[in-house]
Amino acid sequence: MRDVVVIGAGLHRYGMFPDKTTIDMGTEAISSALKDAGMVWKDIEAAYCGTVQPGVSGGHAICNKMGCTGLGITLVENASASGSSAFREAYLSVASGENDIVLAFGIDKLGSQLQVVPPVSNQPQPESVVPPDSKQSQQEPENGERVDSKFKKMLPVQYFADLAQHYMKESGVTREQLGQVSVKSHFNASLNPYAHFQKPCTLEQANNARMVVDPLTVLHCCPMDDGAAAVIVCAKETAKKYTDNLCPTVAASVNKSTPEDGDFFITLTRLASWEAYKKAGIGPEDLDLIELHDAFTIEEIIYLEALGLCETGQGGKLVQDGVTAIDGKHPINTSGGLISMGHPVGPTGIGQVAEILWQMRGQCGKRQIPKPVNYALAQMVGAGGVCVIHLFKK
Repeated sequence: MRDVVVIGAGLHRYGMFPDKTTIDMGTEAISSALKDAGMVWKDIEAAYCGTVQPGVSGGHAICNKMGCTGLGITLVENASASGSSAFREAYLSVASGENDIVLAFGIDKLGSQLQVVPPVSNQPQPESVVPPDSKQSQQEPENGERVDSKFKKMLPVQYFADLAQHYMKESGVTREQLGQVSVKSHFNASLNPYAHFQKPCTLEQANNARMVVDPLTVLHCCPMDDGAAAVIVCAKETAKKYTDNLCPTVAASVNKSTPEDGDFFITLTRLASWEAYKKAGIGPEDLDLIELHDAFTIEEIIYLEALGLCETGQGGKLVQDGVTAIDGKHPINTSGGLISMGHPVGPTGIGQVAEILWQMRGQCGKRQIPKPVNYALAQMVGAGGVCVIHLFKK
């Protein structure tokens, strides 16, 4: 396997764009990634599109709009981890020597499936996209998925609300700590021009917003929205032909599914991260940035523990002590994460890679991590039982 680097990235802002098509958004993200990489469309040899929504050949329509060059196009669906899985396929294509330059992009336009409610006084966003309340609605959940546990099926918001209640009882996680995840997320997103929600919120606003499923308020939950993201990977020796910019190396790429035992996503994250650390030759203490799946506030806390950044039961304290802030020891979701940047599903995991690329290059403006970003990790889980982790090194 040869070294693979990320050479360019582009995004279409996440949010609600009823007047735009998936082709509009996808071509914008891809064009931006090409410009960032110093490439043109004909340089791309293959493309992998992460998506759950556009339907038959949705990714092909976007690529064909860019120009019919004969490149191989593959659609990848893996629930919330669709974009992360598309990136992994692009990485493997280059690492194996099959191709030298490959595009990974994600596209979904899911916001139109949601109920949009007017803002109330304690919600800072211009509008709030509401995950279905399991106590009142039988609609599809906020990311179109149902979570399978060993014992029953439930909506994701129910699953993670139950998990939050368990952690509050058994590990001492507090509502203040859950709310602090939201506050940090909204602050980071307020500095990100690509984020869906670009206004900070207070702890009082986060915890006193409309309750979805106790203890998760609407500001503890991600939206389901529209968006597109694209990144280009290439062989390390190829990058110097196109750019003088820093191009992070993919140090590890791991996909784990359906554990035999344990707490579903927690176990998967633990197994995948251990394997990734081993492949990269580092430990969790070396991570300078983590972009992780935080569709609900409790997830950041439990995945901090599963990734080995703290002992079990201490994830909430890390948030409370500012360890996960932009200027903390282990910044988490400088992009704003799923809660505030947004969760269009197909683009989400690829948007994480874009944030890592730009943070490593020092191109993130007001949300730039002040210390050097030498190692970064991206983690996404998906309903059905999957966790995809990528590790990057400068």
